[in-house]
Amino acid sequence: MNLKISKDLQNGDSKRKRLFVKGSSTNINGVAKNIKKTLLEPSKENGDVRWNYLLVFLLFLFLLGVLIFELSSLQIVKGEEMLARSVNNQVRIRTIPPYRGVIFDRNGKQLAINESAMNVYLAIEHYLDQEGLIDTALVEETSNTLGGILGSNWEHSADEGDEEFKTISEKIYSIYSESPYFSEILIARDIDNDVAIKIKAISEELPGVYIDNGSKRFYPEREVLSHVLGYTGTVSLEDISELDYVSPTDVIGRTGLEREYDEDLLGQAGEIAWEVDAVGRTISKEGYVIKEPVSGKNLYLTIDLDVQKQLYDVVREGVKEYDAQAGAAVIQDPQTGEIVAIVSYPSYDNNLFVGGISSSEYSKLITNPNNPLLNRAIAAQVPPGSTFKTLVAIAGLDSGAITRDTVYVSRRGYTFSSGAPFQDYRNTAYGALNLIDAISVSSNIYFCELIRNWDMDELVPYLEAFGIGSYTGIDIPGEAPGRLPSPENKIALANTTNPWLDAVWYPEGDSCNSVIGQGITLVTPLQMVNWTSAIANEGTLHTPHVGDYFLDEDGERKTLEYDPIRTEVASKDAIKTVKEGMWSAVNGPRATIRTLSGLGVEVAAKTGTAEFGALSKEGTYENTHAWATSFFPYDNPKYVMTIFLEDGGESINAVRLSRQMIEWMIKKDLI
Repeated sequence: MNLKISKDLQNGDSKRKRLFVKGSSTNINGVAKNIKKTLLEPSKENGDVRWNYLLVFLLFLFLLGVLIFELSSLQIVKGEEMLARSVNNQVRIRTIPPYRGVIFDRNGKQLAINESAMNVYLAIEHYLDQEGLIDTALVEETSNTLGGILGSNWEHSADEGDEEFKTISEKIYSIYSESPYFSEILIARDIDNDVAIKIKAISEELPGVYIDNGSKRFYPEREVLSHVLGYTGTVSLEDISELDYVSPTDVIGRTGLEREYDEDLLGQAGEIAWEVDAVGRTISKEGYVIKEPVSGKNLYLTIDLDVQKQLYDVVREGVKEYDAQAGAAVIQDPQTGEIVAIVSYPSYDNNLFVGGISSSEYSKLITNPNNPLLNRAIAAQVPPGSTFKTLVAIAGLDSGAITRDTVYVSRRGYTFSSGAPFQDYRNTAYGALNLIDAISVSSNIYFCELIRNWDMDELVPYLEAFGIGSYTGIDIPGEAPGRLPSPENKIALANTTNPWLDAVWYPEGDSCNSVIGQGITLVTPLQMVNWTSAIANEGTLHTPHVGDYFLDEDGERKTLEYDPIRTEVASKDAIKTVKEGMWSAVNGPRATIRTLSGLGVEVAAKTGTAEFGALSKEGTYENTHAWATSFFPYDNPKYVMTIFLEDGGESINAVRLSRQMIEWMIKKDLI
């Protein structure tokens, strides 16, 4: 309809232009006759006047030529351009934001949803003069008027506590000066009906200001899943330059799964045309949709919300009960690498970031000494303690450095060749131990003897095969790689970030500290659950993941594929022997983790009390992390669980939390 009107106007303009040319030609012909007559009849008063008329005549001819050329250029050469401008002056095209895909757990429970929201935008073109400069007077007038309606509810802050604007005009100037891409600037999010009515009532005083009926993200589980899901935010200049699928009015994923799967979740924007008057004010009540938006795909996860909530509660209460600084836990399916639950505590409410978090709220989060923004499940890099012995045992067996019947003696007064002391837990003497016994009682001396009679350089490749010092590739952004305990890494650390270290690898001291999960060894809870899964499934190191599949609005399913990191990390015989040792640690005659026995399901486990911090006067460390990693049922493992308490005391504390969780899972018929 608008295009037809525009063409009629264009045709009308053409007729007027032709009439003007015709009229101009008639008048000029009359003038020419007079000039000719004057030239042919000499003046009685002044004979040179004929030459003056000739000059005037030539000037008229020149001006006529210029006029005819410009009219030809407008109608013929620039005709299409003028037509396009005519259409644009009557129709305004705006984007229709698509609905972002919803996120569900494995059972179809909603984890991230969309709620209706009205947003206020300002089209910057209405505030530019003919030279493309901002009309500051008009901006200030609109800013004051709009600010008076919105009050303190206008969107004044950015993601993660970036610059906060005091006035709407400051926001407009700042965004426009940074990028010409932002033709439409978001002024306020999620306004209520009363505010919308007030803005619409004085729309003539607010040129280029319009209200968009959109949506906003809402996370019903808040802290329970914030580190996993992440949150969304408005597009920035950097986003537009780096991401080819976004537009200036989009809301995109900033962290977590929202970021990882942003392009599929986002969808495709539509377009709507509005009829406007000469000054750009909307004159039609309804727009004409010229391109329908395509909703984003819905994402289904491997996470079980009920298990996730229970695990979060267990870790939260455990941190409080054992006066730990923080905690994390992961439950994984060892056969597939699927993450059933993954928590980090303390956490934060990711809804705070939807619409932009205020500087004061963001400051509270980043100044919190317990660092709630850190996803400890995938990014806490800490020593693993005695849980590491499971990997060393597999490596020793696979290489032939030991057998299951190799015996070393645990005694008091054990020293290195230099005379430096080394001891078992609380200086206990366990006596003669084979490998199964050594795993059961978690003997430091046994594994120290193993490496003293072997070679650290031969152990390192096995540790690498189990993923130590490497990213697992989980689909949650922000993962840390941990650190491999190798001579090269120690020397590199000593020469760069840790000058307090000796740039020397001590074959006894450094090697013995490494095999018991101390020294420079660092892992994440995710890495530990992943290597425990490789033990439980007897050799496959999977890529851990929480994304399962996408489902679009047409019902088409797209399954996410994940290749194993490595298969056959070691021989099955070696792994089966260590599995037996972990079972014995819970159920055997020399068990030290009896808390996990008698549950109605057989559990295999390994614990770790990792020392860190300053040494006391007695020569012991003042701080310890508590670890427990387990798999169950033993004969056909369905779950692997790792629980970590940061500065949470001894490993028994993590074991108690493991028991609580397993009891709950049994009660819910999950095992």
